[in-house]
Amino acid sequence: MIASPHLAALVPLAATTANDLPHPYPLIRGGGLFLLCVGLGFLLGWIFQSRWIPFAIGGGVAGFIASGLSALLPSLGSPSFVQIAGLVGSFVLEMGLIYLVISRYQKQQGLEPEKQQGLEPEKQSTQQDLKQQPDERTLILTILFVVGLHFLTMGLAHGPLMTILGLATSANALIGLYVAKSLPVRALGVTDALLKLGFGAWMLLAYPAVTFG
Repeated sequence: MIASPHLAALVPLAATTANDLPHPYPLIRGGGLFLLCVGLGFLLGWIFQSRWIPFAIGGGVAGFIASGLSALLPSLGSPSFVQIAGLVGSFVLEMGLIYLVISRYQKQQGLEPEKQQGLEPEKQSTQQDLKQQPDERTLILTILFVVGLHFLTMGLAHGPLMTILGLATSANALIGLYVAKSLPVRALGVTDALLKLGFGAWMLLAYPAVTFG
């Protein structure tokens, strides 16, 4: 029996799976590993709050290392200039925004009492009532917000899943800052960490890719 030429032409096509195609976001697995490490570090930090800083720093360091080691995995293709620029630019944006947030917080904490020196106690109390003083909860949520903003730029490198994560984590922080002001920051922090873990796993394992198109 002679095989149909049309059937023979379909054989190599059937052998080509979606995993054989170039990935539109070759850096996505590194981003997924980064989010998994950072999310786990933050989650442990919120669970064991007395060791929040070591867990947060450890998660960030592990994330950078894991992201770099993702290059040892089977290649998904070569990133474009726009993707590399988006990745680098996102970290520059994050560092700049966090620096501004912390500097403003320290300035408010340090300068406001000096401005009130020499004023009568009644006037000091009135000024404090009229102007909300900075606190650690506001600082933490503002940092989580700007971190979410930098995920939007990272979407150029890692795709729309990273952009959606940025929107979700930014919204989570804004809810704590302006909507549910009495909600414990720990609950908001755990939510933020779980979002990072979920999207990190999605980016690491999911295929075919979610694209902007």
